[in-house]
Amino acid sequence: MNASASTEAVSKPRVEGDREAEILNGVIDTLIEVGYDRMTFDAVAAKVRASKATLYRKWPTKADLVVSALEHLKAQGAPGGHEFPDTGSLAGDLTIHYCDDPDYNDRSMLVFGSVVSAIHRDPELTAIFAERFVKPRMEELRKVVLRAQQRGEVGPDADVDQLAAIVPSAITYRVLTTGACPDEPFITRVIDQVMLPACRASVSGSGQR
Repeated sequence: MNASASTEAVSKPRVEGDREAEILNGVIDTLIEVGYDRMTFDAVAAKVRASKATLYRKWPTKADLVVSALEHLKAQGAPGGHEFPDTGSLAGDLTIHYCDDPDYNDRSMLVFGSVVSAIHRDPELTAIFAERFVKPRMEELRKVVLRAQQRGEVGPDADVDQLAAIVPSAITYRVLTTGACPDEPFITRVIDQVMLPACRASVSGSGQR
């Protein structure tokens, strides 16, 4: 490493490890306290005792910083990604995943609600949230529905994307309209009374063509 590169490395310390986690936890706390719209780099920097320059080097925009905090929160609650199990049935896969999901707690839902409610006001947040947070989770859900389709629980002509969106859409609606954390009875009702009937209808409908 030449002298100029060495100087640059010293002047621009990397934010990683425990320090990165500390900053992202500070972002989460700030979101809970003031919401997405009122959260600023100044507020986060003051809370975590860091310079704004340090934050900007790692996270160039507010949307990037916040979505990174959401990813951190997800990883805290579910080491290893909390992937969907393969129980042999769609009902089993969805019930075990959602009812055992450690993300469904008051702290996580406060943060999630704050961010989702601001999406329509911030196009950059919309794009980053969709690409880094929503898309990976919907891809996992599609795999679960496709697996059920191979078992005959979902019709061959069914709209897999639409079926995959049923449970997360119901959860998001509940959080945004009531502020309530989705509990096991709620999730079970959505699966039993909405998701599974829609899947069964796709099977019976395909047989009538």
